[in-house]
Amino acid sequence: MNLKFKSIFIVALLFCVATFAQEVTVKGTVTSQTDGEPILGANIIIVGTKKGTSTDFDGNYQIKVKRGEVIQVSYLGFKTRTIPYAGQKRINVQLTEDAAQLEEIVIVGYGTQKKSHLTGAISKVKTEKLDQIAVARVDDALVGQVSGVNIQATEGEAGSAPTIRIRGTGSISGSSDPAVVVDGVVVDADFLTNLDMNDIESFEILKDAASGSIYGSRGANGVVIITTKSGKEGKTKFSYNTFTGFKEARQSSKYYFTVAETARKEMAATGSISDQTRYKQLIGVDRDWQDVIFDGGMIESHSFAARGGNENTKFSISLGYQKDEGVLLTDEFKKYSMRIKVDTKLNKKLSFGANISPSYSDRRRFDGSTHDILRQTPWLPLYHDENTIKFVNTFKYPNVKIGDYATQRHFDDFDLTTMMPVPSGGTDISNTSNTNPAAKVLERDRNDYKFKLFGSFYGKYKIMKGLTFKTSLSGDFGNTRRDRWQGVMASRNGAAAAQLDLSSENRIHYVLDNLLTYSKEFGKHEINAVAGISREKWNWDFESSRGTGYESDLIKTISGATLIADAQSYKYERSLQSYLGRVNYAFDDKYLISLSFRRDGFSSFGPQQKYGNFPSASVGWTVSKENFFKELDFFNFLKLRFSYGTTGNPSLRTGDPVVDSYPYLSLIQGSTAVIDNNVVGGFNPINIENPNLQWERSVEMNPAIDFGFFNNRISGSIDYYQRTSDKLLLFNPVSATTGFTEAISNLGKVRNSGFEFELRTRNIAKQDFKWNSTFIASRNKNELLDFADSDGQIQNVDTKRAAEWINSVGNPISSFYGWVVDKDIPLEFLNNPYHPVGAEAQDVYVRDLNGDGLIDDDDKTILGNPYPDLVWSITNEFKLGNFDGSFMFQGSHGAEVRNMGDQYLFNHFNSRQDFNTSTTPNQQFIKQKIFTNDIIQDASYIALRTVNLGYTLDSDAAAKLNISKLRFFVSGQNLMYLTASDYTGFNPESINTTTATTYGYQRAGSPINRTITLGLNIEF
Repeated sequence: MNLKFKSIFIVALLFCVATFAQEVTVKGTVTSQTDGEPILGANIIIVGTKKGTSTDFDGNYQIKVKRGEVIQVSYLGFKTRTIPYAGQKRINVQLTEDAAQLEEIVIVGYGTQKKSHLTGAISKVKTEKLDQIAVARVDDALVGQVSGVNIQATEGEAGSAPTIRIRGTGSISGSSDPAVVVDGVVVDADFLTNLDMNDIESFEILKDAASGSIYGSRGANGVVIITTKSGKEGKTKFSYNTFTGFKEARQSSKYYFTVAETARKEMAATGSISDQTRYKQLIGVDRDWQDVIFDGGMIESHSFAARGGNENTKFSISLGYQKDEGVLLTDEFKKYSMRIKVDTKLNKKLSFGANISPSYSDRRRFDGSTHDILRQTPWLPLYHDENTIKFVNTFKYPNVKIGDYATQRHFDDFDLTTMMPVPSGGTDISNTSNTNPAAKVLERDRNDYKFKLFGSFYGKYKIMKGLTFKTSLSGDFGNTRRDRWQGVMASRNGAAAAQLDLSSENRIHYVLDNLLTYSKEFGKHEINAVAGISREKWNWDFESSRGTGYESDLIKTISGATLIADAQSYKYERSLQSYLGRVNYAFDDKYLISLSFRRDGFSSFGPQQKYGNFPSASVGWTVSKENFFKELDFFNFLKLRFSYGTTGNPSLRTGDPVVDSYPYLSLIQGSTAVIDNNVVGGFNPINIENPNLQWERSVEMNPAIDFGFFNNRISGSIDYYQRTSDKLLLFNPVSATTGFTEAISNLGKVRNSGFEFELRTRNIAKQDFKWNSTFIASRNKNELLDFADSDGQIQNVDTKRAAEWINSVGNPISSFYGWVVDKDIPLEFLNNPYHPVGAEAQDVYVRDLNGDGLIDDDDKTILGNPYPDLVWSITNEFKLGNFDGSFMFQGSHGAEVRNMGDQYLFNHFNSRQDFNTSTTPNQQFIKQKIFTNDIIQDASYIALRTVNLGYTLDSDAAAKLNISKLRFFVSGQNLMYLTASDYTGFNPESINTTTATTYGYQRAGSPINRTITLGLNIEF
């Protein structure tokens, strides 16, 4: 070979090598082979290198690759594909669903289960869109997402918890709240306050007893399982999610009164206006106090996360901050959170991980009652100015000056002839001696400070194929500090009512779990089993103090008090020892059975009743797998399932946490007495012991059907359930000779039964336009079956306003009780129907139901109940090009509330509204409205709960900004909220905290929030 030929050969060879080694950028799209849908977040890596990326919202990707390298594309639920690179400029990839992977996504207690093998009532909610809902707590975002779950915004303060009921109320003296499980650990419901929605992967709701029985004594009210996000193999992904918006309160037009409107009515009815009305017009103020107290506010959220890892180690780190100014005067909620989650494989057999999450929240409370504050009249100024100061009675209030809070009494005794205040005998327009309504809030300062630390550490060892041992130590610590300052001007009593309340509570909870998990497939058989031992312990300590005798607002400390009016402290603990097991069996993916058992021992019960057993069984038949079913082209999926199980409820709420922890013991507390003029110490009993106390028990059966039509373009489920709760922990009357009037016993029985319906449709599924819909509905009937000696008992919440509830077998736990309204008293029989502004008579004519000519207790009847007959929602989701949108309508029908707010805001108790005893006919048929159905109001509503509209930047444009995804969105909550015509309050969902037997009490309610937000999602 000559030199020239050799040179040409060497140059050509070098050129080929250089060309072969040169990196080029390859683009493409990853879609599902089943429906052509783009796959968001699919992992693309170059095998044998550290190079990798992921697909964007439209399934697009780009990556640098050399000829000869192998591109690997993977995504959960799909089979992994590998593609050798041979110089293609564009590689589009279709992934085939992997049924085995696709179904291993449902989280159940202490493990996972294939979705097709589920035999219980479990609903899953992914958080893909929930993080766009501007709420302070993650549970608020679940409204309308799951059938059988009723979530009510019972409080309007920023950061307040909603009320969650899964399949009704099943306890009377205990809790009806569901158990909350975060990453496998049962936590207290308050833990939800400090979670960041951007950290959450999914919610699983265990609704029936068969699903919840693996949690034994805590599964009676359903279980909410929350799984947080973990790292994934591949290039580290960074994300930043934020939104900011404005909130305003839904006001009540029924409670909006003006001096001008009252004057117009008075003139129309009488031909003139009274001196009182004329005086109010002279003051020149005509405001709606709702505008002052419901001041609205901003809400903002920021969340940053980094997630990634390799084959052996995966990590997730996140930081979150949220601020919610609420819609009430002074209320504000701030939350700071952090989460670190690491999973590591040491080798093929041994792995371990850690999950640590500290959080802190600072919540300023609205320290007042909307009904009490808003009952003030519209002519009352907030502060005195140059005009209003002229009307102040300086004979009685010589020190009042411009800038001071105005009170109604300041304006009494004014001479309309001389236009000057007089010592006495002038025109009076006040109807209360209360201080200014704004002062009641602004001169108080109430705060909650909460620090929480969640930690979980596990080690997992693969003993043999299919058999794994896992041990974990988990726990949470919580410190809650509260302070409440009531200032000198916060009350009509001035400095005499000033006080400071301080409290501090520490809670430590730890869990030690040891679990064996076995999974085996052979032939057409599949077995999955778990067995374990769990040990839990809780420790609480609490202390509080109250200082009084403050003369000013300058020193707001306990040391500044002249008297320590109250101080207390206590400690208590509880423990739980559990043994659990479950076996799931499937034959040919058609015949399914699940058996579970848990035995719990709880320290709060006596030695002979400490343990309870909670078995369950469920079966399923996937009919669509049968050969005869395959001929039905339009009907592609059908599964029948049935479950039966037992769960428990150890929760007792006597009002004293120490008694709740040791109810089987006779407890005493320190006290003092005066003997021979000397104060001596001693002890008093605080309860009657009952060593035979045991678990509340719930037994539930649940037949159901799951279906799918037209290749699952239409799918859904229908469930019927009947849950009977017995051995209820409740107070039963006892002889007063014991020193008590009641004692705790296991008595009573309650049944909840109903239907749940879920329907999901893929209406349009084209490349550029997609439209999906979801409709859910649930109906529950609550019935008291046995109430022992308390059957027929009549109760009230407030002895000053003793409206009644009755607890009667054959009816719901709580029913409103009283007289039935016949008609209003005509205005001509009222002493002064136009003062105060917006006032109404407190009395009304009622019906003589038994026709004996008398109105007595025999004419009382059940007036309604606070439980809804139907709760529903309908959600529509759209995608058009780079735009996406969704909206949800949600409603509740059939529930009622006893709105005591009417008595306050309509000034029922004002003497000027009393009927004239000399002229009013048939006075024997007159009763106060609060004892009738006049204030029993329909709590039904229809709300446009959420609206979302988003735009995702094209992947090419995003790439130019060196980011993988950029999405803008605008969202709204409760933009429309319709209530029944007879409802007068601010929020039909709002319920005052009472007991299960007096449920449904409301004092106008905390307002519903209307929110509009702008947000941004960035991934890079």
